[in-house]
Amino acid sequence: MRPPRAIHPIGFEFGHSLGKPNDKNTQMKVLEAALNELTVKQEPGNIHEVHFPSY
Repeated sequence: MRPPRAIHPIGFEFGHSLGKPNDKNTQMKVLEAALNELTVKQEPGNIHEVHFPSY
């Protein structure tokens, strides 16, 4: 079953879906981007790429 909403942070290492350990600033940005996806109507299975310039 495909996820109803998903983001893919560009440049993140596999297993570090929220960013590097102890990088609170980037982790908060990823969480905010994920929560913003909840407000946008989407088709199931679409994965939105997210760029974080400071990562």
